[in-house]
Amino acid sequence: MAGRKALAITERQFEVLRILWEHGPQTVRGLMEHLPRGDRQPYTTVLGLVQGMEKAGLVDHDKQGLTHLYRPAVSKQEATGSLLSDFLSRFFRGSAEQLVMGLVDAEQLAAGDLREIEARIRAAEEARGPARPASRKGRKAP
Repeated sequence: MAGRKALAITERQFEVLRILWEHGPQTVRGLMEHLPRGDRQPYTTVLGLVQGMEKAGLVDHDKQGLTHLYRPAVSKQEATGSLLSDFLSRFFRGSAEQLVMGLVDAEQLAAGDLREIEARIRAAEEARGPARPASRKGRKAP
């Protein structure tokens, strides 16, 4: 996402995107079936939500007769990456290390989780090759 403006996504918008990523393109009624309050919320509320998301560039739609079929305009990786970057910068001054240490201290991250994270980091470093060292953004120099 380099050079692209950070996404601002609310919890409700992220829920709509999650539905679209998991279930594919949906009509407003289809979205209503998957949203937590289901069809107990007004159709116009959900319609307004997805129309606002379309203006923000989060979803697009295709016309099928009189209905609109909404689909995500951002990938799950792009959206979660943007949200995580924002979270890191606001709460941990950009330090992923501080975030992970906070999860460990709060007993939200088990030893097995840490081993999985280490394996993914090693795999990413191997994929990058020796010419591109891993970013140490937000870390203090030794």
